[in-house]
Amino acid sequence: MASSSQHVFFERLRRQSLRARRQMIRSGELLTEEEFRQRRPISTKQLLHSLASGSIFSVEVEGAQYYPALLANPEQDYRRLATICRILWPAEPHSRLHFLTARNAALGGMTPLEAMRNDESYRRLLVKARGWASEWSRTLVEVRIGECLDSDAVLPLACTAVTEIDPRISIWRRAFDALESAGNVQPDGPYPKAAAVTVFISRSAAGQAGVTREMRLDILVEKGVAHAGVVVAGFPRSDLPAVRVHKSDDVVEVALKVIRQTSKRASQR
Repeated sequence: MASSSQHVFFERLRRQSLRARRQMIRSGELLTEEEFRQRRPISTKQLLHSLASGSIFSVEVEGAQYYPALLANPEQDYRRLATICRILWPAEPHSRLHFLTARNAALGGMTPLEAMRNDESYRRLLVKARGWASEWSRTLVEVRIGECLDSDAVLPLACTAVTEIDPRISIWRRAFDALESAGNVQPDGPYPKAAAVTVFISRSAAGQAGVTREMRLDILVEKGVAHAGVVVAGFPRSDLPAVRVHKSDDVVEVALKVIRQTSKRASQR
């Protein structure tokens, strides 16, 4: 009965959302690609590039893509608008549109579009946008004890770490960010020591069920050296440079040292 009620509730929300989007098309708040390009002269190539980078976004209505008219308003600073749109990329398009047009207490009651008009409020907007966008994507790190010899095997869990961070940031940086903050890691230590550690790194998006497994990190410790390999679905295993560890390091510290070193190398490329 509860399941049926939930279905009715979400179906009602879906219909309300669809009616609202249809009204936005009728009122000119959402434009076809042709209408959008008439208002904001831009080539097809430039539009595709802007869509790919997140500088411009479209909203799907009944299988067709429409563009927010506010993104073609010549009174807006397109450079600042593009910057904010790129920051908002982790959120789904309709939520991005709502964010841009809703009044915000953190901006002194202004909308983000209004806040772009002067330097001080624009700086506040950048901070607000980054915080808001980070809530739309979570990176989950599981540190497990033992060697993963079978993909179906369930290894003992040492800890789980979670962080809300832009998914476009390097997976190594995201994993490090999750593990380095004690407030993000559960349960608290102390953790055991082990010669084999397996780390699973996954990502979840707000409003979507389940998680997406991004990577598995296999770590074997021998004579004070951690040897690690990366396993990603659809790709051959890739070995990482060895990392020195201390005999007192527990499984979480070993994982953190490997991830920290790899993140540092990745940022130097």
